[in-house]
Amino acid sequence: MSEENVEQVAQPEAAPLETPAEVAQGGSGNDFLGMIPEELREHPSLSPIKDVGNLARSYINAQKLIGADKIPMPVNPSDEDLDRIYNRLGRPETPDGYQLTADGNIVTEDLVKDFADFSHKLRLTPEQASSIMDYYRSSVEQTNAGSVEQAEAFRQTTEESLKSEWGRAYDQKLTQAVNAAKEFSNPEIFDLQLNDGSRLGDNPEFIKTFAKIAEFRQTVTSEDTISENAQSNVMTPKQAQTEIDTMLRDKSHAYWDKSNIVGRQQAIQRMQELMGMVHGEA
Repeated sequence: MSEENVEQVAQPEAAPLETPAEVAQGGSGNDFLGMIPEELREHPSLSPIKDVGNLARSYINAQKLIGADKIPMPVNPSDEDLDRIYNRLGRPETPDGYQLTADGNIVTEDLVKDFADFSHKLRLTPEQASSIMDYYRSSVEQTNAGSVEQAEAFRQTTEESLKSEWGRAYDQKLTQAVNAAKEFSNPEIFDLQLNDGSRLGDNPEFIKTFAKIAEFRQTVTSEDTISENAQSNVMTPKQAQTEIDTMLRDKSHAYWDKSNIVGRQQAIQRMQELMGMVHGEA
């Protein structure tokens, strides 16, 4: 064998060199997983990583999470899992931890207890439960205020209607109606609420019914057993007009008898009183 042939056999060919950029990108045909121990290569957490750069970024992000207060989120959480999660988010250990307060009016002690139990079942935080309670209290207060205004408006309408119908007899007949209602029914009946939200005691038909009962009682008794104090017999405009019509139709009435000076003067005075009742004059 010649000297030239010996030199060719003794010197193998040199392997190609890889640049740092090629290594970071996985190398030229070489997977970067080949750089780590074999028992770690098949771990699922490494499957999304394609190169050394991604591996470095994943490591940095993992370092940022170390020491942070983390809440594990299971895929299909059980009730126990949810309890642990919401307890970490601030739900108190027991319903007493909500520390809700009663106002003795809208929010009672019983309501506070029931709402605290319900809030705990819903896994609410104290702030959430308190906000809902405040919203409920505010809504009820606004509703109550609106009901009071509506009831007052209805009462005023009833008063105006009865004054228009009864004229100067309004005070007398209203007192008689109230006394009759108290005599023949339970006083609590006045506060019964009707479908429109008004009180039964403010309903004009209810008042007129008992006014008629009082009027009937006066016609069959010699004294006023309905009202405690005797009152002058003030007529409604309708009643006064009926008497006026009777006087005008009856030509034998003293109102037409000019020869009866005293009687005619009394009749004229009575006519004036009746006209005042009809037209609401004092």
